Amino acid sequence: MGVGPAQRRDRAAKAMKRGTVVWVDLSDTYPPEMGKVRPAIVVSGTAHNEVLNTVVVVPTSSIAPEIWPLRLAVGSFAGKDSFAVIPGIRQVRKGRLKGALGQLTHDKLAELDECLDAYLR
Repeated sequence: MGVGPAQRRDRAAKAMKRGTVVWVDLSDTYPPEMGKVRPAIVVSGTAHNEVLNTVVVVPTSSIAPEIWPLRLAVGSFAGKDSFAVIPGIRQVRKGRLKGALGQLTHDKLAELDECLDAYLR
């Protein structure tokens, strides 16, 4: 018997590493929260991600920081330049994760950490 898409997604979610860029379903939100299915960056620790049913993510947007503040350029994902939306940090169920798109570089993840630290202090 083969492994179905939901089981593959569950396995990927359980092994989610910090800094992974994933599709996440944020469709049930209220303004000004970011909604719809979009790329997001996993920022919770890999060890926690292996045992918890949730991960902490920072959603991304293709809208540049010149228009909205508190955004960090993180590269190109899903065919568009992407910007981490720092105030959008949130915890989500692993069931909302729809697949991985890539991984941030070590330097870019460190830069994101600095932005999160400044925002949360």
